[in-house]
Amino acid sequence: MMKLQGILFVLFGAISYGLPASLVKIARAEGLTEGNILFFQFLLAFVFLGIVYVCLTRIGGIKAAPIRTHDKRRLIFAGSALALTNSFYFASLAYIPVAIAAVMLMQSVWITSVLDFLFKKVIPTRGQVLCIMLILVGTVLATNVIERVGDISVIGLAYSFMAGFCYAITIMMTNSLAPNASSIGRAFYLSLGALIVISVIWGRHLNIAELYLSLKWGSIIAVFSIVLPLWCFTQGMPKITASVGGVLSALELPASIIFAIILLSEKVSVLQIVGVLLILVAIASVNIITTKR
Repeated sequence: MMKLQGILFVLFGAISYGLPASLVKIARAEGLTEGNILFFQFLLAFVFLGIVYVCLTRIGGIKAAPIRTHDKRRLIFAGSALALTNSFYFASLAYIPVAIAAVMLMQSVWITSVLDFLFKKVIPTRGQVLCIMLILVGTVLATNVIERVGDISVIGLAYSFMAGFCYAITIMMTNSLAPNASSIGRAFYLSLGALIVISVIWGRHLNIAELYLSLKWGSIIAVFSIVLPLWCFTQGMPKITASVGGVLSALELPASIIFAIILLSEKVSVLQIVGVLLILVAIASVNIITTKR
């Protein structure tokens, strides 16, 4: 029963992660600028997480390992990678469909392996190399780049690939920071770092005339991109194995595509679906192989 609850929580969290891209497209269609979306998303997430963090640790009396000053600074710094991930990802949505942007974001799986090899000297196994090749083949099919070579925006692909690269850095940086601290505490300092970077990059582009739309969409996107997934993963991950959690988390990809089809009426071919399935199989295999090592 506990395992089933864990699976459902992580599944819901992954599905939640798949929704923001479509919401960003809708918000932009209503006239909201990218800077306002990003700034208010992280501002409202930071405020909410701060309130929850204070309530749980100081008012609620829940004991958690204290976060050392050194780790706080590193978490805040790691938030910069999270901010760049969202900045590049949201920017790519102005040029390419959600389905393609989501596929490119998932390149973080093999990029993480490359970064591990370059900086930690972790040599990938043959199985991991095979999975990486499968992801690349799946990416070619899922983006339909062969048939649409002159139709797909190179700028959009570049932005979404950079989002995947920054996401890989975010994963590497956050996995080893303050592991004994509460998830809420770590997320709070990460969101603070992200908010600082977003303010520096996008602060001068803010349009106060869009305040109502910014609060409306910023709060909705913050809930589905940060708050709800964090709560679901915090509740569910301890109840299941790491490999199962990794596989379920990868369902963000098909969720993004399904939401894009329902909310944005985006068209997805059979070939693209095959590519997505290949990527999902590869991601599942990577998580299982990594867990067994």
